[in-house]
Amino acid sequence: MKTILLSSLSTLWLGAAVLVSGCLSADQIELVIISTEPIAGAPSPQTLRVRIFDAATGEQVVAQTADSADGPLAGLNALREGAAYVLALEALFGAGTCADDRAVGISTPFIHQRESYAIPIQVGCADEFGRTLSQPNVARLAAGLETAADGTAVLAGGVPRVELRADAFLVADVVEVIERYDPLAGGFTESGTMVTGRAFPALQAVPEGGVAVFGGVLEGVPQCEATIELIVGSASTAKGSLSQRRCFPDAALLPNAARIVVGGSAVPPALRATDFEAYDVEAEQQTDSGIEGLVFREAPRFVALGNGETMLAIGSVDPEAGGPVVEAVHFGGGCPGGKAPCTFPIPAPGLDQRGLTSTAAAYAECPTGGGTVYVTGGITGGGDGSRTLDQILCVREEENVMDLRLVQAGTLPEPRARHEMVVVRGPSPRLLIVGGGQTPSITNNLLEDALLVPIDPCACVESSPQVLERIPLPFTGSAVLHQLAPLPDGSVLLVGGARIFTDGEGPPRYEALGEAALFVPEIQ
Repeated sequence: MKTILLSSLSTLWLGAAVLVSGCLSADQIELVIISTEPIAGAPSPQTLRVRIFDAATGEQVVAQTADSADGPLAGLNALREGAAYVLALEALFGAGTCADDRAVGISTPFIHQRESYAIPIQVGCADEFGRTLSQPNVARLAAGLETAADGTAVLAGGVPRVELRADAFLVADVVEVIERYDPLAGGFTESGTMVTGRAFPALQAVPEGGVAVFGGVLEGVPQCEATIELIVGSASTAKGSLSQRRCFPDAALLPNAARIVVGGSAVPPALRATDFEAYDVEAEQQTDSGIEGLVFREAPRFVALGNGETMLAIGSVDPEAGGPVVEAVHFGGGCPGGKAPCTFPIPAPGLDQRGLTSTAAAYAECPTGGGTVYVTGGITGGGDGSRTLDQILCVREEENVMDLRLVQAGTLPEPRARHEMVVVRGPSPRLLIVGGGQTPSITNNLLEDALLVPIDPCACVESSPQVLERIPLPFTGSAVLHQLAPLPDGSVLLVGGARIFTDGEGPPRYEALGEAALFVPEIQ
């Protein structure tokens, strides 16, 4: 009968970054722990709880508790050789280590074997951010961050500083180095160079492996890029060009159509594009251009629905240009006139449609089918009349895409713009909303925290959700021009950190600090 060997965990809690110690016999499973900084320097936990779930069914098959980290846990005879499982670890500390004295972590699926083996697991304070054990090798802002099929997070492009001019960003010294965050090592390593370095690129993981990079900003004020490249391992390969240069694009994968939809453009009037185009993930080239959109979007948010063939383009609409705040790009049946792909507006009865910029959006899956897209905050209006919003909007996925509607779902505790957002697990799904600012200005009233907001992805109604928690960020700078990436174990990687300089000798500028942190959500 196998046991989980916990004797080396006491070494972890005394400060080891990664545990691989002790001789294993044929009846032992070793936990290889990768922790965030608050846990790496903590004393031994008072109690450890290990649970193991069937990866296919979610059924709990093992639950064991130990009063210390000094002995093995038995009871693993319920595991079947060759079956896939997920392990959840919970550690209870004395006062002072975490906000609620608990650290948690969930492994990615592992296969139970006859021989001794190890299970890697990231551990951090529950529902908190902790600095990663190593920080990025290159400090950068306005980069792309995307989790690849192999579970590593690819960090590409960006710039060490951004100068804020009245009508544009000025970028210089664009970063060409590609880095990867490996959850099983807890840190960053350099992984090749880009064919063309660029800031504000759109990154999208490709199902067969690799990350595709689209457009972005080259050095200048601003010079837009059209090229596509594919990052696989340590190699980056040119894959042709988009139909036009796009400075601030976004991209979303529609797996049932085998397409990545790309759109968004730049400020100069000559580049005010309203169209979308698509990259064929099987042919590895741009194949669909001139998908006519309804309104120009400068730096939109793209969110794919769970049906795998519909994407929503959200916000980044100039209020003077008019047009819908949200429109759909659909590759399936049901298009008006019967011709796909098609675009159509998402009605928003009773809601202000006079433009929306600097918002955040994410899709939450409903366990019984479908899901809901959430949109938070943003800026509306132009010039002196612009204001930051505190709204939470939602679009419930429908079987008939023509039935999609934009609905007011609640409010945030304060206005927020230029933030990032993902959905995380917990007793119920939550929105994790990170950083940004409270006013239209990008240089003041910055919010140096994150919010957890509970949601019901099976409904899209006015519910005024309450903020569960405010979470401090372990940055020495501000979370602005930053990136978030959910990892396979449910944790969320945050990369960014910037310090603003307004010395009166020129335009304000942000300097990258090269900071990264990991959010480990509560175990359900």
